[in-house]
Amino acid sequence: MDNKRYIDQKEQFLVRFWGVRGSYPTPGPGTVRHGGNTACVEVQVGKYTLIFDAGSGIIRLGEELMKRAKTQPLTIWLFMTHGHGDHLIGLPFFAPLFNPRAAIHLFGPQLAGQSVKQLVTPLMSPPYFPIDIHHLPSKRTYHTIVDEKLLVWMNGKPILDAVHGCFNGTKNKQDSVVMARMTQSHPLNGALNYRIEYAGHSVVYATDVEWEHGCEAEFVSFIEGADVLIHDAQYTQQDYKVKSGYGHCTVEMAVEAARAAQVRELILFHHEPTYDDNQLDVMERQAQAHFAQTRSAREGMEIDLLATSTE
Repeated sequence: MDNKRYIDQKEQFLVRFWGVRGSYPTPGPGTVRHGGNTACVEVQVGKYTLIFDAGSGIIRLGEELMKRAKTQPLTIWLFMTHGHGDHLIGLPFFAPLFNPRAAIHLFGPQLAGQSVKQLVTPLMSPPYFPIDIHHLPSKRTYHTIVDEKLLVWMNGKPILDAVHGCFNGTKNKQDSVVMARMTQSHPLNGALNYRIEYAGHSVVYATDVEWEHGCEAEFVSFIEGADVLIHDAQYTQQDYKVKSGYGHCTVEMAVEAARAAQVRELILFHHEPTYDDNQLDVMERQAQAHFAQTRSAREGMEIDLLATSTE
């Protein structure tokens, strides 16, 4: 990876995939091309580093972030969708947590009456982990999202408020925008979807959703016109017959969402751990037959919204 690209390029909107699997990590010869780590997506937007989910893919990302920062301070914005283990398993091994120069903002939903701080603290507390998160040298700030929220950077300062709050008519002053919307389509407590907007472009991160009876109208509105839709597509139609209600989509459901919202590109995400690379290739081709601009997420894949997409 070209570290200079990340450090020097301030006008950027770059998406990079560090973990693309669902349920549990699956290393081995059958997952070499797509990757076996669980959900973690990095978005470099302007001068900000945004991370979506802390699956096992965040471990390598953390090491990379420390290399990029060298001896400079590091500020990270980590957005979690929900509390299931495959989306949090890498957090205790995220290198910036152990660095005194790192400031980490953690965002996530209120689930089962617990704040985001209450959700992540047990992961790094005895008897489940040998190091107590309260004793780590990094600076951590927790932000619990209980309804639709909008995070904007205005003149370099972050502000979190309701979607229909005080930001109407101020778009020309915003550096970047992250919108969060809760959906109950993932049992039992729901999950957050995120939309990132910058420089006239947009990316939606919508993993762990299920549309058995068609997409929610509110969801279609939320993702409408996105340049890139990263969407859960865990199952084949055959497997879905016995896994309906697990909170995940088929390829067909992801394509339906992409077409309904008229997005530019669809990225199939949260791959079933029992599917090897060849099976994922088949699912990618099936999706392309109905929505040509479709790709299957792969570890290391990059999408540069301000230039051309590369792998």
